[in-house]
Amino acid sequence: MPIRLAVLCLLVLVTAAPAFAHEVVMNDGTKYEGKILRNDEKNVVIETTFDGMKTLEKADVKSVNDRVPPLREQLKYRAKTAEDHAARWDLYAWAKKKGFKDELGYILEAIVDLKPGDRKARKLLGHKKVDGRWMSPDEETRYLKEKFEAEQRAKGLVRYEGEWVTPEERDAREKGLLKDGDEWVTEEEWHKRRGEKLVNGKWIKVGFKEGTALTAKALRESRVKLAYHWSAHFDALAEIKPSLAKRVLASCEKAFGVMRTTLRPTSDDYPETVEERIKLVLLKKIPGFMRFSQWFDKTYKADSLVPGFVSAVQRQHSWWWVQDLRWTAAYQFPNTDKTFVSNVVHNAGLILLTRYKANYKFPSVWLREGFAYYLEMEALGYSQSFTLGKGGSAGAGMKGPTWADSGQWRASLKKLVSEGQDPPLRRVARMSIDQFGYQELVKSWSVVEFLVRKDAKKFKAFIDLSKDRSKTEEDALKAAFGWSYKRADTAWRAYVGANFQITP
Repeated sequence: MPIRLAVLCLLVLVTAAPAFAHEVVMNDGTKYEGKILRNDEKNVVIETTFDGMKTLEKADVKSVNDRVPPLREQLKYRAKTAEDHAARWDLYAWAKKKGFKDELGYILEAIVDLKPGDRKARKLLGHKKVDGRWMSPDEETRYLKEKFEAEQRAKGLVRYEGEWVTPEERDAREKGLLKDGDEWVTEEEWHKRRGEKLVNGKWIKVGFKEGTALTAKALRESRVKLAYHWSAHFDALAEIKPSLAKRVLASCEKAFGVMRTTLRPTSDDYPETVEERIKLVLLKKIPGFMRFSQWFDKTYKADSLVPGFVSAVQRQHSWWWVQDLRWTAAYQFPNTDKTFVSNVVHNAGLILLTRYKANYKFPSVWLREGFAYYLEMEALGYSQSFTLGKGGSAGAGMKGPTWADSGQWRASLKKLVSEGQDPPLRRVARMSIDQFGYQELVKSWSVVEFLVRKDAKKFKAFIDLSKDRSKTEEDALKAAFGWSYKRADTAWRAYVGANFQITP
């Protein structure tokens, strides 16, 4: 007999002896079916098929039937004789009709013993076909777990605290390090990157108190209705709506993250202190912009370093400042929110590179503009900033609509290079901001992107060396990459010709 039905026969009844009275009818009509264990003058004791043992007083018993075998005996007999596929389905139908439940599973298992592909029996058992094999729920769970674990091990991962991680991550977590982007850093560094410092056992926001006080002072003295917003590395003094101010802050933080990933600054290169936090002044229209600019000039003596500061900025949509302080101010109207965000992020990028290495050696226009555009494009995915030194909008002095759409920059540069019309880098490097056009700005971005993609470590070395006051930027480029401006141009043009892909 197949093992499934053999188990079933053991469950239903172990004796093959003839059965005694198997149905008891009570005076009230209640019937008990099963096997009689005792029948004397006082009681009838019956092991019912589905409801356990019952002790019945003889006075309440109407009749005892000993002619019909107990259901379990019948099930056992039928199970022993059900040898083919059809007979076992008949057995299943009979058992289900008689009220058996737990035993049905054994019958179904016996059916699939004979015919493993019986879909009806498999579905009634709750089985599923997984990777070509029928499995019970428990088998499926074990199989999928083992398969998943094998896949994770094949990827080189290890089990650690209930998770699958790389060996490097396991080692880092065992050291108490925390993940920040693609880096593992100490808890202190992790919090520092989020603008926090430990004070009396609690992590607090660096500069929050000072930023709140500064905003209140600027509001009171400039007569511009400013509200304070904090982020890890920026303080926003905002006249614009809070949602837009928060969008600007989030975008600037993304740009800061790109700067950190690109230049890997140490605490000496870029101290993340209250004093180093960049102030973003976000204004609605030119009247507020001018009142604030006048307050800034009066408070910080801007005119002593930049003669005619106030009269100069009234022709601009924005300005930025790095000498001893780190500020940028911009007004929104008539620009769109998207353009406004782009302008502020761009100015923040100019400040970040100029302030890098904790000195104030201004990078050349092409390098600082190219780096600011690089931060914008990496952080935002677009740029609508056009720093031409003339205070114009995105359309001012434009020779065509192409350059106003950063999504077309690559195609436009490729066309310039193919026609031999792109401005040489050596010439661009000598230009002032007033001499720049759109082509020079966009090429500056693309050259910076190329240098970073070519070798990020060498690009950092180039920037570090360019901050050395004893070296020219071309000297720094030669020391880091081994290229003069002319050789860098040749390499960049090959990059453009390869659809902006780095080639060996």
